[in-house]
Amino acid sequence: MTKFFSKYNLASIILFFLIIGVSIPSTTILNSWAIHENEYVKTQKSNPIPDWIRNNAEWWADGKITEDDFLYGITFLVDNNIIKITNKSIFEKTDDAIDSTIPTQAKRVPDWIKNNAGWWAKGQISDSAFVSALEWLISKGIMKIDVHRISFIPIEDVIFADALRKHDKSDFVHLYSSLFEVYVRPDGYTLEETEDGEKRVWISPILGLHPEKMDLYNELSLWHDPQRAVVIYPIFTGTAYAEGGFYDYYNGRCDHCTTTTLKPAGLLYTSSGNAVQALSLLGYDLINDIDVDKNPDILKQYDKVVVLHNEYVTRAMFDAITSHPKVIYLYPNALYAEIEVDYQANTMTLIRGHNYPPEDPVSNGFDWEFDNTHPYEFDNECKTMELYSIEDWRSNVGVDVARMGANTHWMTNCYPEIMFYSSGYVATALLKAIKGL
Repeated sequence: MTKFFSKYNLASIILFFLIIGVSIPSTTILNSWAIHENEYVKTQKSNPIPDWIRNNAEWWADGKITEDDFLYGITFLVDNNIIKITNKSIFEKTDDAIDSTIPTQAKRVPDWIKNNAGWWAKGQISDSAFVSALEWLISKGIMKIDVHRISFIPIEDVIFADALRKHDKSDFVHLYSSLFEVYVRPDGYTLEETEDGEKRVWISPILGLHPEKMDLYNELSLWHDPQRAVVIYPIFTGTAYAEGGFYDYYNGRCDHCTTTTLKPAGLLYTSSGNAVQALSLLGYDLINDIDVDKNPDILKQYDKVVVLHNEYVTRAMFDAITSHPKVIYLYPNALYAEIEVDYQANTMTLIRGHNYPPEDPVSNGFDWEFDNTHPYEFDNECKTMELYSIEDWRSNVGVDVARMGANTHWMTNCYPEIMFYSSGYVATALLKAIKGL
């Protein structure tokens, strides 16, 4: 058995508080951390702390990432029972835990904890001492963790999309609870520069259904609804953004990459991975570009078609989608460039659009008058998100508009990919709207 504090660690902590002048008497620290050290006894079999959390602590101490990014790591420690907190009432219930688009004003972690985090990251404080200190800080309400960021259910009870059910769930790290349970792989992120420092952006968040939220999911889902709705998974667009794809051509890295090999689908930002998971979990049928291209009439089986970031499509796809009576273009930049697909060679080729071909550059490859790429594609914060209607004449060919009324299609004014996991409020409102249209 390894006790919480050695005499050296206890002396270091007391000295730390005396130096910084925090208004917590050293006797309180002695009584809470030293005298009650038996409450925080660790065994040698306790779960190890992942390296990414140590990196987080160092980056936060150095001001490279935000407080929220640091708290992701602490949440992981609580979720995985490395930090043991049995009293749920001490967790802070804040709105921004559900809706991360709402900026938090109150700091949930005192600044002086940064020093401790930095010392631990550099090996100057042991793992057991750091974890036990965090337990004490959380239990006393000095460090505040949002209750909605904590998953109090085992991952085995969370329901994932079909595409993820064969994956090893031990690879998933719980990020927080919003409308969905949000998991990530700990190394699956990039760092982006912001005004507040570097911000962690998760590449492929994993969404799951919380078994205790089924009443809410029933309101959003098609599980018991007679309408037939289908989502088109943008495989062609995923291929265009992959290595050796069209964007290597656009960026001058590859002259011949206007023809590229088809790639397996991935749950990525560019291929609407979050929407694919959310809608398929809620009972929407899922097909892909290839299904529609090979059999355009497949869309006639459905009352409603949901188009995602299907930026690159064939002429057959464009005609089948735009002629359908009810379409929701959930992402800007859809139907932007025309491609051809050679299924025998397993390749696709850029034909027109995205300022191609160079001798006759054109923005939209189909000259589609409803293209809403600019200015909406690059707004992923969706602070003023709305669905607006269009009347595409292609969907009204052969329709007695005077008697029946015109068919209506719908488009969004922002790129909602992040909303599905970061904003419970926006995701709920959007999914209700999609179901109701």
